[in-house]
Amino acid sequence: MVYQSVYPDVYYKVMPFVMMACDELDTSDYETMSPEMIMVTTDQICEDVLRMYPDLAQQVQYGDMSYEAAAAYNIPGSNVESQQFYRRRGIFRDLVTIILLNEFFGRRRRRRY
Repeated sequence: MVYQSVYPDVYYKVMPFVMMACDELDTSDYETMSPEMIMVTTDQICEDVLRMYPDLAQQVQYGDMSYEAAAAYNIPGSNVESQQFYRRRGIFRDLVTIILLNEFFGRRRRRRY
C-alpha cells in the first residue's frame, strides 16, 4: 500500500490507537455495533491520542472552536446551520471516526472471504 506513505502525520499518530480498539472489538460481535458504541470508542481513542500527544491536543483545541465563537471571529464558512450537521463534534473526532470505521469495516470485509 504505497499510497499510505503520503498520509498526514496525524494519521500515523491515530492509527495505532484505532488498531488497538479494533483488536478489542474483534472479540465482540460485529452485528451488535451501534452508533453509540462507535461514538464511545471514538471518544476513548481521542482521549488516548491527545494524552499521548499534547502538541496535537493544543492544535485540536483551536480546531474545535464552537460555531458561535467562529461566527463571532468572522471565520469564513462558519455558518452555524450548515456546519452543525457536518461537524457535530469537531474535525479531529470526525477524522478519528472515519479512520475507525475504515479499519473496522476493512477487517470485517477481510473476515468474510
